[in-house]
Amino acid sequence: MPLAVTTVYAGLCALLFVYLASRIVARRRRAGISLLDGGDAELLRLTRAHGNAAEWMPLFLILLAGVESLGAPGYVLHAAGLPFVIGRAMHARHFVTGQEGFRLRVMGMHLTIWPLVALAVGGIAHGFVSMV
Repeated sequence: MPLAVTTVYAGLCALLFVYLASRIVARRRRAGISLLDGGDAELLRLTRAHGNAAEWMPLFLILLAGVESLGAPGYVLHAAGLPFVIGRAMHARHFVTGQEGFRLRVMGMHLTIWPLVALAVGGIAHGFVSMV
């Protein structure tokens, strides 16, 4: 079974990931920092945004692919995928812009965690049903 929906969201996540990496490269060039963060707060913040994306995106995409491979309907996959990508973008924006306050970050984390939880629970249930 082709994983068309997962591929769409993997592509969107990849574009966000590359964007975050490009921000790090640009900051390194401007600050003349080759290794680590050189004590530069902006570079540290950008690096954490990129690292955070690297921590959350793979697990989500694995779950999305698993649920899609078990035959979940497209609307279920999009109902998880779209909020997740929007949440990751909101979270990244908070880090990239260095905005004070946590509103974007908190909203981004909610839009990240709840689709992940829904896929986890749905995947477990669907997996058990598929085994019998």
